[in-house]
Amino acid sequence: MGQFDRRNRQKMKIVFFINKLYGGGAERVATILMNHLCENHHITAIVFDSNNDSYKLNDKVSIHRISVSSQFRIPRLIERIKKIRKEIKTTTPDIIISFLTPINIYVLTASLFLRKKIIISERNTLNRVHSKLIRLIRRLTYPMADKIVFVTDADRIKFGLPGKSLTIYNPSALSPFPHYTDRQNIIVSIAPTDRWYNKGIDLLITGWAKIAHRNPDWAVEIYGRISDAKLPNGITLQNQKRVKWMGWTNDIAEMLRKKSIFILASRFEGCPNSMIEAMSQGCACIGTDCEGGIKEIITDGADGIIAKCENANDISEKLQMLIDDKNLRLRLSTEAIEKTKLFDKNVFFAKWDKLIEEVAWK
Repeated sequence: MGQFDRRNRQKMKIVFFINKLYGGGAERVATILMNHLCENHHITAIVFDSNNDSYKLNDKVSIHRISVSSQFRIPRLIERIKKIRKEIKTTTPDIIISFLTPINIYVLTASLFLRKKIIISERNTLNRVHSKLIRLIRRLTYPMADKIVFVTDADRIKFGLPGKSLTIYNPSALSPFPHYTDRQNIIVSIAPTDRWYNKGIDLLITGWAKIAHRNPDWAVEIYGRISDAKLPNGITLQNQKRVKWMGWTNDIAEMLRKKSIFILASRFEGCPNSMIEAMSQGCACIGTDCEGGIKEIITDGADGIIAKCENANDISEKLQMLIDDKNLRLRLSTEAIEKTKLFDKNVFFAKWDKLIEEVAWK
């Protein structure tokens, strides 16, 4: 039974645990969800990283920040779990929601014997490179949650636990932009520099290098937070064959509306916000057949193009195909905008509202 008053069933204390409020798709989705829920509930965000936030939370959302002082792995882990447990006891939530595998494991461990209602959200494909130990701990701890939200049907089915698992796709936070005129000859991707590997930026740059000489009036732009992360050999932040790292943008809609082609050359994905939003803004999109949600977003040849994962040659061929055929780009753009109605934020909100209500009165 919940600790809140049934007579005031719409006002619950919901505590979110999230690593940070900048940079990634999971953090952006958590922000969107908290800003929605705070209109009807008391929302607290427990954040583990610094206050260098990119995503703006509603003033109704309280933010608590957890810092860990230990420099060593095991003591640092223990300290983090203890601080999470203290936050749970202090905030006395009716429902806990956590995002991302490590945070989910911490929260489930820290809440042992506290009899709290917990919803965890797995934000990436289960096949993302985690250690065998992390995979084992995930398998042991996740059944302790009341509900597990996956962002792809494939991962939900693979993990099992049909009574607890459900799929809620990420929302498009942008209004559709059904125009394919006055677009720049730009191929755009979104990837923070510290995630170049999973986003396949090396594959994109290698694939582009194979055809750059054939397309002197085209260029590649890469958006996302630039850090001091080490890049692979042969790739720098300096322009190379008309490849430019643009850094962070505060107006992703305005940026996407000017670009002709969007690509994710990813090695693995969850349900990529950037792909959904690029489709909503009318970009002709290319994604890979990597593990994760791209194949559940794009229908190959209908509303986007699927390239082979970890295959720079195929990526270059698919890029050249779209560069050569403006009519194809226009058709994909039109169909992509229609497809993104499936990812409307109101559909997303309704599913989360229903889930929270279900867990609260379970």
